[in-house]
Amino acid sequence: MRQTTKIRMLPAVWAATLLLCGCAETSTVRLSGEEAYVPRHAEGYSIYATDGASTVIEIRNPWQGGDSVRTQLFVSRGNELPPEGFDGVTVAAPVQRAVCFSSTHVAFLDALDATDAIRGVSGAEYISNKKVRERYREGDIRDVGYDTNVNYELLASLRPDIVFIYGVGGENTAVTDKFRELHIPFVYIGEYMETTPLGKAEWLVPFGELTDRREEAAALFTDIETRYDSLRMRAAAFAERPSVMLNAPYRDVWFVPGDRSYMVRLIEDAGGRYIFAGEESSVSRPISGEAAYLAARQADVWLNPNQAGNIGELKTQNPKFTDIRCVEQRRVYNCTRRKTPGGGSDFWESGALHADRVLRDIILCLHPEAAVPDEEGMYYFERLE
Repeated sequence: MRQTTKIRMLPAVWAATLLLCGCAETSTVRLSGEEAYVPRHAEGYSIYATDGASTVIEIRNPWQGGDSVRTQLFVSRGNELPPEGFDGVTVAAPVQRAVCFSSTHVAFLDALDATDAIRGVSGAEYISNKKVRERYREGDIRDVGYDTNVNYELLASLRPDIVFIYGVGGENTAVTDKFRELHIPFVYIGEYMETTPLGKAEWLVPFGELTDRREEAAALFTDIETRYDSLRMRAAAFAERPSVMLNAPYRDVWFVPGDRSYMVRLIEDAGGRYIFAGEESSVSRPISGEAAYLAARQADVWLNPNQAGNIGELKTQNPKFTDIRCVEQRRVYNCTRRKTPGGGSDFWESGALHADRVLRDIILCLHPEAAVPDEEGMYYFERLE
């Protein structure tokens, strides 16, 4: 069981000011020392209660190597002010205007029927959500750019209550320093750092907290958890455990995840055996194309071979792939069934939330005999021909 800790006041990560109506009464709340929501799977956040209606969300380790990083968000309700000494960002709930720098943020808001709050996205061509794409075409949602091409003037003009961002190898200071300069409130969302599918999915709850839909979010997550566990138990009964390899080489280097990664957990829960096992880590590591090829010859199933759309493309990338057993037997699957014209994939969008859908797909990839007649086929994956 994950240990519960009391909240600690942290140094400022950015400056923020709560704008209150001059005629409204305000009060300063105190922390109760209790958690308003206790995550069952997610390790990267906690939600703490106060003696009022407001809460505090603490985000931990939002990027690789960020083990000591802590940020806090005061979620104000009823014009309540943050506790004395609080020096994080403050946002009034429910959030009315949000900007999403990752498509997964869109998926979490969509599950809560809160996409109306989205005013901006980063990389609109990669978004799968139909409602958001339509509002973008109509000009109701703007694309604020990404990386070094963020349009800060446009972003500021959207007057966001909060900007959801993410970090990969560390804080993107070029972006966050500009946000602080412009007094744009932001929060790092670290769902991609979770090592389990249900850990990722449980990040729905902080989005529920910010939109005043925490109970709804918790109920939706419980449904996903129940379906996932049912599928996992079903897969555990399979006698055969096919060996599985992941990804494909990029410039002759093959990156494979460690044993504690999200995809490896999915393979294990789907009744499979990871062929590159042996590295107790959640971080991907490079191996040579030759070493990967030697291991791949023993694989029964190949998942997510980068952008390959068919078997011919794989053979063109490397003629050695021709005599790999899973290629010969057409047991190669990619998460490309739900692609956008711009190259985005709904697997990396709504798949972060719908762990049960992803697990069901992988079970069907590994154990096609488990398919039930008249049952819907794979949602994110497709077999390459």
